[in-house]
Amino acid sequence: MKTPEALVTELYICDPVTHIFYDCRIINKQYGKRLLGIYEQRLDACNVKIRFAAKSLLAARKIVKELEHGEFIYFDDESRLGLSYYVESFLIFSRASIDLAISAYHLYFFGSGNLDSFSDFLKKLPERIGTLPAKSRRFWSTVYEAFEAEHFTWIHALVGKEKGLSLRDLVVHKGMVEVDTHADDDHRDKFYIGLDRRNEDYLLLCLNEIFDWIQKIVDRIRKDVLDAEKMLNRTSA
Repeated sequence: MKTPEALVTELYICDPVTHIFYDCRIINKQYGKRLLGIYEQRLDACNVKIRFAAKSLLAARKIVKELEHGEFIYFDDESRLGLSYYVESFLIFSRASIDLAISAYHLYFFGSGNLDSFSDFLKKLPERIGTLPAKSRRFWSTVYEAFEAEHFTWIHALVGKEKGLSLRDLVVHKGMVEVDTHADDDHRDKFYIGLDRRNEDYLLLCLNEIFDWIQKIVDRIRKDVLDAEKMLNRTSA
């Protein structure tokens, strides 16, 4: 896993080694030129989108850390506009990054480029879990458990269940995410984010957890492809 700071400062265009999927962009699986092109393009796009998300996260952190001090907070229209912008762009780019990554993952293991949504992947996961690499099944089960949980979890910020919209869906289709301040038990003002009609969470804890899980998903995808490539190399040797 890379820090958000590393993701926004790397020469990810000039230096190919810093590409998140550097080791698994070129594969030995015998797919046609078109599918190989789609696979590589989606990994390239994910490599950029996750950096967009990191940049938005760092910008949101900066505003929060500048304003959260003492017992008072100066939260004017300009800072409110900036924070809302970076939080919403973080959610959009975070979801885009895992959509692109899971699309490439699905293409690699199933030879089909027709899955382009993490939501679709989760809905099909119970029937597909047995066909995924054995080392990753527990990981994907954990993600699915978070998705199926009755209470709000990190995945619901990016992928909505049928009975409700995700925060990302709210941004794209409905309106805006609620970000505001409340005094905690020690009478210190803290930034909170509205998760659903009943729940809210401390803003940076929520954003950091989402970003950590995005990185875990990307790392899992990368490791699964690399392990599969090693097996191919052994059998062809």
